[in-house]
Amino acid sequence: MATVRPPDKATQALLLILSLEEEAVARVLKHMEPEDIRLLHELAKGEFSADSKSLITAYQSFLSDARQPLIGPDEGRKYIERLAQKSLGREESKNILEGKDHTGSFTDIERRNPQAVAEILSEENPQVVAAILTELSPAYASTVIGHFDQTLQNQVITRISRMNEIPGSTVHALLRAVEEQLSELEADDAKSVDGMGRAALILQRLPIADTEEVLTTMGEEDPAMAHKLRRAMFCFEDLENVQGRGMQVLIKEVSNDQLLLALKTASDELKDKILASVSKRAAEIILDDLVAMGPVRLSEVEQSQQEIVDTALRLEAEGKIVIAGRGGEELV
Repeated sequence: MATVRPPDKATQALLLILSLEEEAVARVLKHMEPEDIRLLHELAKGEFSADSKSLITAYQSFLSDARQPLIGPDEGRKYIERLAQKSLGREESKNILEGKDHTGSFTDIERRNPQAVAEILSEENPQVVAAILTELSPAYASTVIGHFDQTLQNQVITRISRMNEIPGSTVHALLRAVEEQLSELEADDAKSVDGMGRAALILQRLPIADTEEVLTTMGEEDPAMAHKLRRAMFCFEDLENVQGRGMQVLIKEVSNDQLLLALKTASDELKDKILASVSKRAAEIILDDLVAMGPVRLSEVEQSQQEIVDTALRLEAEGKIVIAGRGGEELV
């Protein structure tokens, strides 16, 4: 049986590089000579064994050749502390690492609905809100902040960025106050209702003329609410229900840039329906432009999709297109 030779040093280096995450690789490459980077690139083109045995050999060789400790004194402890605080929040990570009973800590708050927590905190002084949010994990805190209005968001983030320390007694007092208010909310056995969704379902079953009258009247009193309700009633993917030659009529009302952006996240079914409504040459151009299009902001895509939806709803109200499943009538 032939003996398998261990990989040479250059190949071992390549194996180590390929086993790291991209961010770590980027930092490593900054310290390498151009000739070494070119050598790794050439090796990557050829055949080499990337099995677990070869990778283990590469790591063993690297550790054997290392002349300095990979982790300095006390660095490991500090690294774990930073990761724990980043993931769990300052108080919770401290309790866990010190072996304390963390029942009743801010972790309990994170089990609550972020919107309910945001509603309670929005009544507090921004400095108090900032102090509380520093004790929550970043992921949960960002969700809570997302439910604040823009003014409160700015005030809270500004105060958090200026904080250096918070007295422990203050932290525990804030914890108790928030927990009490949340408990009072839970005691009020309220039933959750998706009012927006239910209103949209009801309007979808009304005659189109009646629906437009309701939304127009609502728009005069509360434009934002009317806009949200329109979006809840009809989304971009619902355009797949446009009947007959209606898609051709709709596309004529839409600009090319608008259509391209909207198709960026569209389903294959909707893309096929839209492309089937234009000439073969136009469909080829659209597909080529989609492939050539670079990354775009999701908000821009959603805006274009909503503009096309608004156009479709207008055309439907004018009787120029028919969308199946709307208006409370069956198609025959």
